[in-house]
Amino acid sequence: MGRSGSYVVRSPMAIPNVFSVRMHAMRILKNKFPQIIDALEPGGSGDMYAGLNQEEKEALEEVTKMGFPQRSWYAYKDMGVHGFVAVYQGVAMADRSYFDYDFWNVEGYLGADPPQSLLDARIQQISEIKNAISIDEAVKMEQTKLMSEHERGTADMAWKSVGGVEGTMPVAFELNDVLKDVDFLGGDLIINSGEAAGKSLQLKGISGNRVILGPVDPNVLMQLKPGDEVQIDNSNFLAAQTYHRHQVPGKEYKVWDQFRDDEGNPIYPQCPMLIDPLFTRATAGSILNGRFKGKMILLSSLWDREVFPWQADWYRDRVHDNLGDRTDQYFRLWYTDHAVHIDQSKQDDPTRVVSYLGVLQQALRDLSVWVEKGIAPATTTNYKIEDGQVVIPASAHQRAGIQPVVDVTINGSKIVDISTGETVTFTAVIEVPENTGKIVRTAWDFDGSGDFEHVVNLEDVKVENNGTHVELKTTYKFSKPGTYFPTLHIASQREGNKDTPFTRIQNLDRVRVVVK
Repeated sequence: MGRSGSYVVRSPMAIPNVFSVRMHAMRILKNKFPQIIDALEPGGSGDMYAGLNQEEKEALEEVTKMGFPQRSWYAYKDMGVHGFVAVYQGVAMADRSYFDYDFWNVEGYLGADPPQSLLDARIQQISEIKNAISIDEAVKMEQTKLMSEHERGTADMAWKSVGGVEGTMPVAFELNDVLKDVDFLGGDLIINSGEAAGKSLQLKGISGNRVILGPVDPNVLMQLKPGDEVQIDNSNFLAAQTYHRHQVPGKEYKVWDQFRDDEGNPIYPQCPMLIDPLFTRATAGSILNGRFKGKMILLSSLWDREVFPWQADWYRDRVHDNLGDRTDQYFRLWYTDHAVHIDQSKQDDPTRVVSYLGVLQQALRDLSVWVEKGIAPATTTNYKIEDGQVVIPASAHQRAGIQPVVDVTINGSKIVDISTGETVTFTAVIEVPENTGKIVRTAWDFDGSGDFEHVVNLEDVKVENNGTHVELKTTYKFSKPGTYFPTLHIASQREGNKDTPFTRIQNLDRVRVVVK
């Protein structure tokens, strides 16, 4: 009997649609994310649409129904366009009619009757190359945010040493003219004169009179010289941001229902072919169909902003199409709350998200035991899909899967207003799904540093049901005014081993404290 452990699974309609709809929302909502995030925080209003104009509401509703996890907008400043930078040129080449003509000219496409926000975001500016900027020079230009040190080793920069020594290939250019200040998520450097005339290079950013290159052909890059005329143009990149509207797939993709009329027909003009499955086959080698031999535990992160969580449910449906009533004999789907796309132990904001590596490690062990000894793993997470969002129950018992659940309150609430120097009492209730482990660590972060230095001694708190139910209280005094989000980070482990760094299943919860 074979085995398969899978995670961050995407549907054949993922690329480029998860990125296009996200970029559309990023452009339109760029100034409204702080209030959107605040509404979703503990103690917030819960209404993320409050204070938005019609265009902004529609953009947020569109991306939400397409499956972007609402609470993952906390990372809006740094998440960028992610994988789209690698597929942009391929998408543009695969559908020349859409980018060269349809989007900006044909009725039914956003560019044919553009709102002012789209016009304001467009740049088609001609200038000349002044000089090239190496990666070392770019990193030194910190005040312009041209490039950060951590970008040196990324895949996007892999071309920088092709044909020469690393650090010698340009990663940016200085131009003779200051560029129009637009919300530039990406675009093209079209070369009008010189040895590379008629060719173009991909751009991932602009800053003042500088342009930052994305993945490019080094041979074209080497041909570009000072004095060459170029045009900075993001027309195609803007067109890509609503491409998903014109790629409506079959009815099994329910998140596209917002783009169908009452009879199930697309409300927007459609491109001649669905290019997404072509990209999926090219990158993965095959199209997911739910057919496999053996047993599988599939993992998905509920805050994954690159592989929207509904896609795991889409795959589960494909498995059920093949196995029917036998699905639970061979397949499990576990959702991990407060987890994102990155499979690293250290996350971008430890007070908001946790690593899913412990879940992955335990799933591989459980899968092995399932195959080799016939011992079935924990049941599939209980969930439902509502308008593209995966919704799970609040309690560990109802939620199932293997992730522990924690609920933190202050006087029974998620928010409290206090005075400087006042002491507050936090209460937490922690539960572990049945037969999946024991709580081995709980730690507080009160100041937002993400250090979680206030470790709770579990011998001093109320532990019941053989370590699967923990109740604790703690106090803290806030000495400075401000708004704080105290966070309790927890971890369970199957055997209750407090010393092992592996198979530690994490979760967290947070509250809001306003100190005046």
